[in-house]
Amino acid sequence: MRRVRRFVCFTVDLVVTLTLWFYFLFGYSLLYLPVIMILYPFVPQRDVLIQKMNHFFYRGFFLLFRLIAPRVKIQIDDSVRNIQSSIIVSNHRSYLDPLLYISLFPLHKTIVKGIFFKVPVMGWIMRKSGFMPHSNGVAADERMTDGVNSLPQFFSGGGNLFIFPEGRRSRNGRIGHFHKGAFSLSARYEVPVELFYIRNTDKVFPPGRFVFTTCERVTVELERLGRIESKGLKAREIRDRAFAMYAAHEAESR
Repeated sequence: MRRVRRFVCFTVDLVVTLTLWFYFLFGYSLLYLPVIMILYPFVPQRDVLIQKMNHFFYRGFFLLFRLIAPRVKIQIDDSVRNIQSSIIVSNHRSYLDPLLYISLFPLHKTIVKGIFFKVPVMGWIMRKSGFMPHSNGVAADERMTDGVNSLPQFFSGGGNLFIFPEGRRSRNGRIGHFHKGAFSLSARYEVPVELFYIRNTDKVFPPGRFVFTTCERVTVELERLGRIESKGLKAREIRDRAFAMYAAHEAESR
């Protein structure tokens, strides 16, 4: 019976995975890109166009996910969608995490590993979205500088910059060391930091695995831990307060 159950679960997971990849690949090439190519020459704020297209595309992705994988629930704090003009920091467990944030916020930017900017089409989309590369090299540094300099206008328009301050996905589920970048930007531009805690995306799409895990009952949760007003604070102070709030939350959750 166990072998039969494992086979059935693997088959279900594979079908879900292939369906989602079908949506991603064919939706991207047959709907997403054609709409952008048609509208791009006529829209003055082209980065806003692409960000909103990203938002609707990944909203569709998660709607489809909920439809074909009913045992996976997604639970999000009601107040999350109303957040604007903030730097959102979050723990990081899965490649699903950034996609979820894009699906929540129509105006969004983030910092991405520089290697992804070299991928054809995807790299162009990320550059035109205003995403910023994190890597070594003069070209990457120039794009990062341009992206940072554009942030005041982005925040004034209601945009959210989301960053995973650990810099990588957690392999043990615990919070790791926080890099200072997100908090330096918060102090520099005096925008608030919103603290989010994401749970169980690693159970649905674990690091190192191609196939989604959807046969077991799992609830993906996105919780808003709090807000730090940065005015008058140094980056280190903001980082220390943020880390303390995450550590306290993890201690309470055990």
